[in-house]
Amino acid sequence: MEKIVELTEKNLNENGIEIEELLADGGYSSGEALKYLHKKNINAYIPNFGQYKPEREGFIFNKELHQYECIKEGGNQAKLLFKGEKVDSKGYTKRTCRSSESDCKNCPLREQ
Repeated sequence: MEKIVELTEKNLNENGIEIEELLADGGYSSGEALKYLHKKNINAYIPNFGQYKPEREGFIFNKELHQYECIKEGGNQAKLLFKGEKVDSKGYTKRTCRSSESDCKNCPLREQ
């Protein structure tokens, strides 16, 4: 993404044009690309790739503690702790959060 944006910026700058917005397909959807575009103050319109979900129903993300927390009524108020990240075969970084089995094993919402 960076190389394409830099080349495009160079070509447009020769004509006094700056990139303010960008449209791309899902092949460019990655945390690294979005972070780069945010840093360059470019509004990007790129569909989410694969399994990414910005929200998890029944949970809130506690940024300070870097964990998900169960908020469902009747739930066990479990904490889903950050377990690490991995880069998949396509170069996308995937982060994993999990609860302990003992926190959720008797939860009436487990099947959901």
